Amino acid sequence: MDSARPDQSIDLTMDRIEREAKRAAQAKAEQARFGGTQEGRVGPAAEAEALAARVASLVHCHRVAYRPRDWAVVAARPRINIVRTHEREAEARQAFHAYRPGWLAQLFGADRDKRRLLAARVAEAASEDEQAYRKAWREAQVHNAEIDYACKLAELDMRTINESLAEHTRLAEVYSAVERFRFVSPAKGHLQIMIEALDLSAMPAEEAERLPQGRAMFRPAPLGRRHQMQGANVCAVALRFAVEMLGFLPLDAVEVVVHGDLRDPRTGLFERHPILQLTLTHTQAARTPFERADPMALAAQLGARVNWTIQGGFAPIELVEPPGQAL
Repeated sequence: MDSARPDQSIDLTMDRIEREAKRAAQAKAEQARFGGTQEGRVGPAAEAEALAARVASLVHCHRVAYRPRDWAVVAARPRINIVRTHEREAEARQAFHAYRPGWLAQLFGADRDKRRLLAARVAEAASEDEQAYRKAWREAQVHNAEIDYACKLAELDMRTINESLAEHTRLAEVYSAVERFRFVSPAKGHLQIMIEALDLSAMPAEEAERLPQGRAMFRPAPLGRRHQMQGANVCAVALRFAVEMLGFLPLDAVEVVVHGDLRDPRTGLFERHPILQLTLTHTQAARTPFERADPMALAAQLGARVNWTIQGGFAPIELVEPPGQAL
């Protein structure tokens, strides 16, 4: 091992321990909630509404419109350089020096008042020149800063991208629908969105049926239903991140890779594997009705690579090089 590099296996081991502890705590909470029976329980209707809202946030988070910003046009704009001028002052000085009072004005002293007014106009004009310069300088700074910003986005500067998410995207709305995410650029002009999906144990473990008088019946959700929720969640977050980042960045396509924890049937241990890969192009996004489509059907329609069944949930997939990236 290279002694100059930290041992990342420690971080991976701690992460695995943390995830296993979270699964155990969720399983214990489910056991306590239903007491080991399938009869269900009665609770308030407000709890059922909260459950429905949570499910919707997991499986419908892709329902946003695709609104691209053309940063390439901004990056191509010419920069503005401001040169300080004294046009107003020069004009006022010319008027001051060109003043020739008549004999009558000199006789009654009116020329002195006129010269004072012309001198005051010179000072006023100099102030106006300064104010105009400062205003133009500020506008040029904003204009040039926007060009610099657009160029950094085109170069996929990760610091700029990460610092701009809150201002230019609505991804904060779906942070609770994923475990974590990050952006990488494996090649020039190629953005890869790496998402760690929520575990199956993080899917709601119960279903609710409304009852009269503001009550609801809660029953354990079948395993197949939880597999459906996780499948829809993984596809929905992949689509949402792809739509938001493709609309935000000056790219023709973005790639999303989702990883999830899958139980090894031989060892019983959970291992992290890629479970979805999707490349979304500008052409696809522009003609896709994200606001109305089912996430799993839409992901399949857009060519996502995924191995999922309602009985077993996700299975690992082999990642492939996106078009134009293979050597």
